[in-house]
Amino acid sequence: MRPRSPRLLVTLLPLVALTLGAIVASSRAARAQDAGQSRTILVDEGGSYEIPVHPDFVTVFYLPDKIGKALASDTTAYEVKPIGDRSLAIRPLRADARPANLALSTDSLKVSVILRVAKDRGEALTQVTFKRADVEAEVQRRIEARVKERTAELEAQIARMQATMDAELPKVADGLIAARLLQRREVRRLDAIERNDDNVVVEATEVFFLGEDAYVVFRIENRNKAPYRLAAVQVLDQAADRGGVVRFASDAAEAAGQGVLGVVRPGGKGSGVVVVRRAGDLLGRRLALVVAEPGGRGKVVVERIVLR
Repeated sequence: MRPRSPRLLVTLLPLVALTLGAIVASSRAARAQDAGQSRTILVDEGGSYEIPVHPDFVTVFYLPDKIGKALASDTTAYEVKPIGDRSLAIRPLRADARPANLALSTDSLKVSVILRVAKDRGEALTQVTFKRADVEAEVQRRIEARVKERTAELEAQIARMQATMDAELPKVADGLIAARLLQRREVRRLDAIERNDDNVVVEATEVFFLGEDAYVVFRIENRNKAPYRLAAVQVLDQAADRGGVVRFASDAAEAAGQGVLGVVRPGGKGSGVVVVRRAGDLLGRRLALVVAEPGGRGKVVVERIVLR
């Protein structure tokens, strides 16, 4: 099985969460829709509801099954027409029509609707959907159960992918290192050293070439009375930073905090490595190794570094 990259898993996890969240959200929106000029009403078995209508609009009622009865108390002021077996079109014939009652019954529910002419046409509804509350609850239960089931399936799939990746990545790394060793493996000394006003000395000691990449090794000696907290390492090609991954180690008891790569105790020393990708593009050019504490404090610039 081909190994998946960590980036794929990082991308997949939020996508799964968003997709499942959208399914639940859309189902809930369908249950409690009440926006603009449409409304969904959940009915247990019966009930009475007031619906604002307006002569400028035709208001359509949608019912869950075949309509058995639709009786209006005032047929001179309100027009009620069937649209198929499960829908009704209602429109007041006069703007000054008084409220009227509309009795509706189907095989599964009975409702009484109070039709009221809205003063503002923007208050009137153009679409009203009646649904059985118990049926909708069952639909919601099934959706949530399916989402839970699908979530478990996806989590299991991701776990399998992660296990495969954990097993395969060391092999991939070994193969990559082996290929780079065959391409180029060489160590060159670097005799570049500099110090700052706080008497912190930084020396670029050597560079390891592995394939197309270079690993610049440096050492920090802290002759100051305060700890030196290394926060940034750059390899500058003029203004461009060509440095990549940095690793640093020292004998300091103080742990590196947030934003700090490592600590050099007063009178102590530490060593680090900074990776320079595609070092072949920089051969023969004058580079500078720059190290600094948080906020750019304690900066040391080691120049005259040339990769060959």
